[in-house]
Amino acid sequence: MDEQAELHDGTVSSRYVVGLHKSDLAALGEVAKPLLSELRQAITNHAQFESYSLEGEVEVALIEDVAMRLGSCVVSPAQLATADTGTRVAAHTSSDLVPESTPVPESTYVLVLADGSRHALVGDLVTIGRQATCTIVIADNNISRVHARFRSAKNNWTIEDLGSTNGTRVGGELITEPTPLVDGQQIALGSLQMRFEQA
Repeated sequence: MDEQAELHDGTVSSRYVVGLHKSDLAALGEVAKPLLSELRQAITNHAQFESYSLEGEVEVALIEDVAMRLGSCVVSPAQLATADTGTRVAAHTSSDLVPESTPVPESTYVLVLADGSRHALVGDLVTIGRQATCTIVIADNNISRVHARFRSAKNNWTIEDLGSTNGTRVGGELITEPTPLVDGQQIALGSLQMRFEQA
C-alpha cells in the first residue's frame, strides 16, 4: 500500500488478494470469514492513519496460488488506478477472486475438538502441535510443539506420535507407531481430546 501511495500521489487500491498454498487455503476453514473481516479493517485503518485515498470499498479475497509453498503467502493489489490516465491495471482478473461467501474446500475427514471447532485434514501429510509451522496449530500447553502427524493413503488416514512429551492415544490406547484411524475414533494428544470423523 505504501509503495502504491508513492506511485499514485497517495491513492491506493481498495482491493487485495492473498495467494496461498491450496492446503493452507483449505486449512483456514471457518476462520476464513473473520480473517477477511480483520484484513479489511487493517487496510482501512492503515489508509486512514497514513491519509491515503482508497479507490473504493475495501475488498479482500483469498486465492489458491500454485507458486506458493506451504506456510507462505503473497499479498497483491487486485487492481490499481494509474495517476495519469485513471485506467485500471488488473493484477488478478475478477474470475481469480474467491468471494468471501464461497465456502473453503473441505477434505473428506476432519478433527473435531471438544469446543466444537473443526480442523480439515487436507493433503497427504498433516502435522499438529503448538508450533506455528504445523499444519494445524493448537495453542495448548499440554501438547508438544510438533506433537503428531496424520498421513493419508488410499483414502485412509493414520496417526503417528512424534516423540511428544505427553503421548498420543487412539481409542484410549497409547500409540508407539503409525496407527490407522476409523470414522468416529477418539484421539487424545496429551489431555487434549478430539474426534476423527468423515466430513
